[in-house]
Amino acid sequence: MAARLHLGCGLVHRPAWINLDRYATGAVDLLGEVFLLPFPDGSVEAVEAKQLVEHLGYVGTLYALHEWARVLVAGGTLHLETPHRDATLRAALDEAVADAAFPWLFGMEQRGLAHRYLFSEEELADLVGGAGFEDLQTRAVLYRPSRPTLEITARRSPDTPAGRFKCRLHRAFVLAGLVKPSDTPQALAELEAICERTAALMRTPGADALAQLFSLSARYSPRVAACVLGALPASPHWPREELSRALSLVAELEREQFPARLACRWRSFPKLPGTEDRAWTLLEREISLYLTARLHPGAGLDDARAAFEALSPAPPDHSVGFFSRPALNDLAFRITAQGVRAFARGDHAGARAAFEAATSYAPTQTWPRWNLARLYLREERLLDALEQYEALQAGLPPDLQEAYERELDAITGRAGCADPFAVPLADVSDLRTTVV
Repeated sequence: MAARLHLGCGLVHRPAWINLDRYATGAVDLLGEVFLLPFPDGSVEAVEAKQLVEHLGYVGTLYALHEWARVLVAGGTLHLETPHRDATLRAALDEAVADAAFPWLFGMEQRGLAHRYLFSEEELADLVGGAGFEDLQTRAVLYRPSRPTLEITARRSPDTPAGRFKCRLHRAFVLAGLVKPSDTPQALAELEAICERTAALMRTPGADALAQLFSLSARYSPRVAACVLGALPASPHWPREELSRALSLVAELEREQFPARLACRWRSFPKLPGTEDRAWTLLEREISLYLTARLHPGAGLDDARAAFEALSPAPPDHSVGFFSRPALNDLAFRITAQGVRAFARGDHAGARAAFEAATSYAPTQTWPRWNLARLYLREERLLDALEQYEALQAGLPPDLQEAYERELDAITGRAGCADPFAVPLADVSDLRTTVV
């Protein structure tokens, strides 16, 4: 008989169920994390989680639901209870029940009892459906005026290769350390997109699909590719020799710090605001050719491989471990902050290197380019400064236009003096506060 799981049981012990919690109490049968359950695929007939998901947060709930779908048999049942967000907020504003409603809204300052996220009915239903459940039924229940509750029941959808793969892949991301469900990973959107795109390839297993799986995931990170390949179902349709070759190549790319090399390649692309999308498209084509050449040596792509490796310098100190445009934007912000500090203490060479690197990673960001223009002013490189100001104008927010024109007028001699502007700019919000 398949097991039944009572998750986040706390102090409540349900007979004939496996009562699991991360904290030891007299009610607990098994200590563990609800997003890494010690049960094989399809070995559980029912999962119940009452007053749990609000403690997990959005990301924790997303990954927990995929884990629960993994262990449930097709047709297995899921039962959730959680504070109803909209009704709880209304209760907290009602003077008659507000004091009693606050703990239902925020939780309590005790171990494991704080609330991290309250879900609306539509939001939680979307997460449940996206994790592989069907026949969803939602119900708003008012056990007490101060404790409005949302209940959701659902059934595990029939097994499909894509559905099982997505569940296994979410678990693999956690096991590999790519995602910590207690935090919001910077790459959450990209990882979810990878899940959807690679799951779609489960419908056509074979050597071609395997090559696409490898290319889709390795361009972000070798660790992502290892998770994708490791989550593949055991099937003769996935050629063993090709899979072994791909896994070996993933290990090579990890040793070579492949995401950092891609970041270096991106830096080498000439680009200004307005040309970033085209440059990114060209780089993606180049990455595809390079990965194909690595996976299939001698396939007529040796020149593409050689050209890529010749133009990829050693990884810089401020490299990235996950290669995506949001990751590069975040890197540019961090490097710019380093440059501002260097600028302020008079290290112009260090500041210049930081600002130039940041603009090469994220050419549309205002903050690093404006600071680079001001640094050139300090160094009396007027033409270089004007070039940076001209590049700024392409994507300048409307609320910075007046500050930009005032600064440009001073630099060109049309008004005022440029000296006050040859100082580090800590953040573009400083410019907004000076606009009259």
